[in-house]
Amino acid sequence: MAAISVYTCVCGVQKKTSNHWVLAKVTSCGVTFMPWDAELARSRDITILCGEGCAASMLSRSLGDWKKPAVGVTSVGLVTDLSAEEYELAVA
Repeated sequence: MAAISVYTCVCGVQKKTSNHWVLAKVTSCGVTFMPWDAELARSRDITILCGEGCAASMLSRSLGDWKKPAVGVTSVGLVTDLSAEEYELAVA
């Protein structure tokens, strides 16, 4: 007997046969989006998203996290505070 997997987005919507779902992997460096893959969706470190709206919300939250002060390690192993003043984003 084959197992049936039910995929659920973070917003609570369950996946049906014909919709445009995406996957995301969140790391300390940011978020990476990937096309739908049923096997990859079973991984613990993958977030399942039902479409562009939920993906955009996740990206927005990730960008908001960039505003927090980052802590980095120098080449000699000392921990330093990398403030937003040192690294500014260019705006066109």
